[in-house]
Amino acid sequence: MIPQVPAPPSSPAIDPPAVVVSNLRRAYGDRVIIRNLNLRIERGEFVALLGESGCGKTTLLRALAGLDPIEGGRIVAPRRPAVVFQEPRLLPWDTLWRNVSLGLAAPDAYARAAFALAEVGLGDRLDDWPRNLSGGQAQRVALARALVQEPQLLLLDEPFAALDALTRIRMHDLVRELVAKHRPGVLLVTHDVDEAITLADRILVMRHGVIAFEHQTKGAGPASISRGDLLAELGVVSHAAA
Repeated sequence: MIPQVPAPPSSPAIDPPAVVVSNLRRAYGDRVIIRNLNLRIERGEFVALLGESGCGKTTLLRALAGLDPIEGGRIVAPRRPAVVFQEPRLLPWDTLWRNVSLGLAAPDAYARAAFALAEVGLGDRLDDWPRNLSGGQAQRVALARALVQEPQLLLLDEPFAALDALTRIRMHDLVRELVAKHRPGVLLVTHDVDEAITLADRILVMRHGVIAFEHQTKGAGPASISRGDLLAELGVVSHAAA
């Protein structure tokens, strides 16, 4: 197992990148899932990662999170990232503020959890229980738990996939607002092409363990790439049909 490498000190005037991945390799036995992958995400940059099931998206995210070992290459990140999964993964026996402050070793943990819950619109529910939340509210708590750590890298593993359409739209707006405020680098793993176009500054398509396509949307506007173009990159439709 090759450990994650701390980033060297940098000038306070310039934010270091949220993460730099060099020649990453990940395999399960003889099956290579990620091969010589390179990736750089800046602070405040929102990157969406698309790809068919089994292409290595979640494997990459888990490697960046330090949850899986890697067999080759290097991951350089300033701090351990925060992760929001598809399921909120809240502890049912703890109140919302205790869920948010989980792992937060600070004397002002309650105050910080209260502020984080207020940021996601649940400031009046500090002493409530996870069982009383809707799916969207539970994901808001999961997002607050991630952001209370002030991470430099935020990893989102299809966190909106199980939500209804209206709740998903509201969560998109909330995430955009919070990312602009806290400025983590973000990697969103998703199967939703429209979500990628809506949220991302940069869209990546992964195939066979490598980044096979990249499109910069920041500054170009969401109309700079069409849904059909991305579906074609994913092999869903032909360019002609798109």
